[in-house]
Amino acid sequence: MPHNIKPMFATLTDPSWIEHSENDRSFKKENWIYEIKWDGYRAIAEISAKGGSASGGENGSISLYSRNGNSFNKKFSVIADSLLRNIHSDIILDGEIVILDPEGRAKFQLLQNYQRTGYGNLIYYVFDIIYLDSYDLTSVPLLKRKEILKKILPETHNIKYNDHIQGEGKDFFSIALEKQLEGILAKEINSCYYIGKRSREWLKIKTKLRQEAVVGGFTKPKGSRDKFGALVLGVFSGEEFLYIGHTGGGFTQDDLEFIYSKLKPLVTKVSPFKIPPKTNTAVTWVIPKLVCDVEFSEWTEEGAMRQPVFLGMREDKNPKEVVREKTSEEMELKNSESGSNDEQESTLFIGGKKIKVLNLDKVFWPGEGYTKGDLIDYYRKISKYILPYLKGRPESLNRHPNGIAEKSFYQKNVAQLTAGWLETKEIYSETNKKNVEYFICNDEAALIYMANLGCIEINPWFSRVGSIDNPDYAVIDLDPVEISFDEVVKTAIVAKEVLDKAKAKSFCKTSGATGLHIYIPLKAKYDYEIARNFTHLICRIINGRIPKITSLERNPDKRIGKVYLDYLQNRQGQTLAAPYSLRPRRNAPISTPLMWDEVKPGLNPERFNIKTIHKRLEKIGDIFSGVLVEEISIESCLKNLENKK
Repeated sequence: MPHNIKPMFATLTDPSWIEHSENDRSFKKENWIYEIKWDGYRAIAEISAKGGSASGGENGSISLYSRNGNSFNKKFSVIADSLLRNIHSDIILDGEIVILDPEGRAKFQLLQNYQRTGYGNLIYYVFDIIYLDSYDLTSVPLLKRKEILKKILPETHNIKYNDHIQGEGKDFFSIALEKQLEGILAKEINSCYYIGKRSREWLKIKTKLRQEAVVGGFTKPKGSRDKFGALVLGVFSGEEFLYIGHTGGGFTQDDLEFIYSKLKPLVTKVSPFKIPPKTNTAVTWVIPKLVCDVEFSEWTEEGAMRQPVFLGMREDKNPKEVVREKTSEEMELKNSESGSNDEQESTLFIGGKKIKVLNLDKVFWPGEGYTKGDLIDYYRKISKYILPYLKGRPESLNRHPNGIAEKSFYQKNVAQLTAGWLETKEIYSETNKKNVEYFICNDEAALIYMANLGCIEINPWFSRVGSIDNPDYAVIDLDPVEISFDEVVKTAIVAKEVLDKAKAKSFCKTSGATGLHIYIPLKAKYDYEIARNFTHLICRIINGRIPKITSLERNPDKRIGKVYLDYLQNRQGQTLAAPYSLRPRRNAPISTPLMWDEVKPGLNPERFNIKTIHKRLEKIGDIFSGVLVEEISIESCLKNLENKK
């Protein structure tokens, strides 16, 4: 049985990750579970039954401690005693100690009050098990670990199994926003437990911006305020202590007195900051040893928090480990845009715009040896064909900075991109509950800029910024689940027959993966709801004709061996790979427009790839352009279908 372990940590991720991952055809929702992110103290519990026998109480021992190894046995003795009294195994648990408010929300301030007053009902929410009776469970898949935990954990009034939901992250996050929770955690169901490591197999998604900060000083109080006016805050970057703002809000009178009593012994004449910040009133410096938690609205360009509000002191955190917490997207952005001396760098001038491209020799397709340079070269050559399907449309960036074999990430908000000539558009996001700045790809320079960011595939909206609520086309996505591609072709042929009877013009392309996409031109005449309802009707007719090989079931487990007729893509913000987009898959396939007479048994979508597409275009040109210029009348189509009954 190991002792004094550090827990596994989650990587901070932007809320847009949920929306865009679930829109990605390669993302399997059922492979992720989602849990509440509790606002409390992370706590590891080691319980030993004497001699390994089923004995507890006075015959056993418990060590309850923080992420940094500080003992919680006395501070939270109620939890320690309850665990020892009710568990009779050699076991290591991972969870969070919280106190809930009357609405059932964990509030860190309540824990602060508890330590001073003893008031409140402590609860230990246990979400993982690391060790059980001589068995190391760290390499057991997460979902299996949780099954074991649920079976063996005794539920009491202050020990609770931390449950989860599977595959519905977007809805779960919306509930977290509505209930004003701190956030949620997304975890891969097959993830191992990596002791002391931070992993992208666990992601934390916060409803508001929060940051741990170290107190470097305090200002003189004004008016009726007692003890101090504001705390001057910083974080560590290596050995350097950097200013990130100051907070004067969120304190109770008890907070002021308690914090001041902790600050007085730390007073020093020397500023701990690398560059001492300017303050509005006289400041007293302190040795940076106290850690607090703050909530704020956004980061300024100078790297300071805007409108930070004090939430509580963090006695479980080592001040030297407090750094500015960046999302995985920010870290990837920094890695891909700020090159080191070892990186290959070139400069392209396209349409009078300067683009610095990096790492052209980095292999993006290991099996084929294709590089990032090949990716950029492809989009330069294909630009005249793909750009008509991108112009004026918001882009959802799916970035693979290290190629198809490594982790990718989604980026919706591009406010931090640096090139001044980039075109963007602010659009309100229901997921983020605020305006988000989207990338607009209007020319070759913008297309190559995206490729340099590692955007292997290009994912535009169905609508343009001038008519954002009205898509230019409706789409039926034929998505097979453990069924041959010939059955996808058969389904597409039946779809064409139904649309022909409705006298609805249609266009077909490969997805670049395992399916087919059928586009119906609308020329922005209808909104998304009408487009979705129309495609739903068409899909119901298709399913009625070939029910043995098609399905309208959303749950993948209920449509195994069938082609899913996905009409739900017709929603604002949903995306599909654009015509002529590369896909991050083996052999570098292309989402390729097809002539309807090519859609027949024996069709092999893998023959359309980065090496073959150019000869095809030289021979037949762009056969998909009618999607953007033609239109149907849904009213007339409905009458035609009714007359054919």
